[in-house]
Amino acid sequence: MLDERHLEHRLTDAEREQFEEDGYLVVESAIPPDIVEGVEEAVDYIWRNPPLDDRDSRAMHAKADLTRNFFFPNFLWRDRRFLELLDWHTTFPKVWDILSWNIYSYHSHFIVTPPDVDRGKKPQTLGWHQDSGRANAELEGEPRARLSLKVAFWLSDISEPDKGNLWVVPGSHKVNRIDRPTDGISHPAGAIPVLAKAGDAVFFDRRLFHARGLNYSEETRKVLFYGYGYRWIRPKDDMSIPVGLMERVDPITRQLLGGGTSGNGYYSPNDEDVPLKVWLEEHEPI
Repeated sequence: MLDERHLEHRLTDAEREQFEEDGYLVVESAIPPDIVEGVEEAVDYIWRNPPLDDRDSRAMHAKADLTRNFFFPNFLWRDRRFLELLDWHTTFPKVWDILSWNIYSYHSHFIVTPPDVDRGKKPQTLGWHQDSGRANAELEGEPRARLSLKVAFWLSDISEPDKGNLWVVPGSHKVNRIDRPTDGISHPAGAIPVLAKAGDAVFFDRRLFHARGLNYSEETRKVLFYGYGYRWIRPKDDMSIPVGLMERVDPITRQLLGGGTSGNGYYSPNDEDVPLKVWLEEHEPI
């Protein structure tokens, strides 16, 4: 639920300049240690006990092997601790300052990356990409429209390279293509690892070319990704939000979970469709 704390964490001019120039932004100590611990507990439970109702084959594969990369989508409704971060006061204000108020979470996933047991045995493709799949082939213009962004909450320390860091090419959100090494394992020119501590949040533009680095440390890397986009964008996940949960949450959280009054309300919303807009109008400083 939004409160006065959110107004204290609006996007600063320096943060906006960095995000627009580099395509990403690190917010240090976005969540305190006790929240990190609680969210990590929720992640670990699913990692070790993947729900039988989950249809994602990657999650099912990981059930039998905790040494492998574990990808789990559509997690928002699985635990109240996940839901609390959706409109967290140190991060969500910066989301609405970048995208404005007609937004929701169209996509969420967390990834657990244990130490790489195959180091030195075989090359692993790093998978450099922009988010949103076919949007990058079907939208016109250069650069293409932003459409969405992600906020990554780090539950483990990646303040040094080779710990499963997110790799990015700063500024690459301004172009539609980059030269990617043909061997599939090298980094493009200008690529850097994003360094962050547990509790930090990393914002990045969906157009930013990025990839997951390999984890050559002794620690398991854990991170949650919250994708925010405009309400007229189709959800990327199944978004199996229980009806009972939608009825219990506050109106702004309901908006962020994809609620609305009609199909047209995603394109031409009224105030009931976008309570975030109403809240902002009531709380914007004069």
